Amino acid sequence: MLDLEAIERIKQLKARYFRYLDTKDLAALQTVFCEDGSVDFQSASYQIQLSGWPALEEFFAGAFNEQQYGMHNAHHPEIEVDGDAATGLWYLHDIFIHEGAKVMLQGSALYEDKYVKRGDDWLIQHSGYVRLLEFSAPLPPDWHVNCRPIGVQTPRPARG
Repeated sequence: MLDLEAIERIKQLKARYFRYLDTKDLAALQTVFCEDGSVDFQSASYQIQLSGWPALEEFFAGAFNEQQYGMHNAHHPEIEVDGDAATGLWYLHDIFIHEGAKVMLQGSALYEDKYVKRGDDWLIQHSGYVRLLEFSAPLPPDWHVNCRPIGVQTPRPARG
């Protein structure tokens, strides 16, 4: 039988992950990971493997700033729950802007996550993706940004 409450809580967890990521809310981002959480991001142009919040925080702080930011949309979740553990497969579409290098990257990936339940909360134990599509293009000379998501205070709905 499906644990629909756990599945919904995991969907909301992943939504918060992307919102905190795109707004570079590192304090909030820490709340979605286990203390020993890990990531493995793979692309034709990079492979990033990190473990533990200090390493994750350093990476996210450097990857997202006033000159580097993005938009992440995940959809089509396939979540399986087994007691206090779960796995999730998500389809990602993202756009990443690097103003300093005057480049925009866009692509898709498959995220594979592992989750654990701690008390009443689900947390990300491991998150990783493999790129399916990735392309980049120079930003046009007349391109400009009207607003940046970095530093936006994000509303935090009550857990529970």
